[in-house]
Amino acid sequence: MQQLVVLVLLYDEPTAGLDPIASTVVEDLIRSVHMKGEDALGKPGNIASYVVVTHQHSTIRRAVDRLLFLYEGKVVWQGMTHEFTTSANPIVKQFASGSLDGPIRY
Repeated sequence: MQQLVVLVLLYDEPTAGLDPIASTVVEDLIRSVHMKGEDALGKPGNIASYVVVTHQHSTIRRAVDRLLFLYEGKVVWQGMTHEFTTSANPIVKQFASGSLDGPIRY
């Protein structure tokens, strides 16, 4: 009997603290590993999916296809990456624009 192993890779703030150029390198690496289906050595990989936890706009745009937006421990929006900046959700709009006005308070 053959055993099927499926991996889901979790990246937790992979570009936090990096400059924009280093962030681009990391974002492209994340994307390429998933798209090619192979590891850094070119060997076949078995990563079915990956999850990226991030607050960086460049990582949102470059490294993922689908988003879940969490606020106060709840999913308040989900959609495709290209829908993020045009969302009508007030929480997502405020985050995407960086505005101080909106439901997110500091």
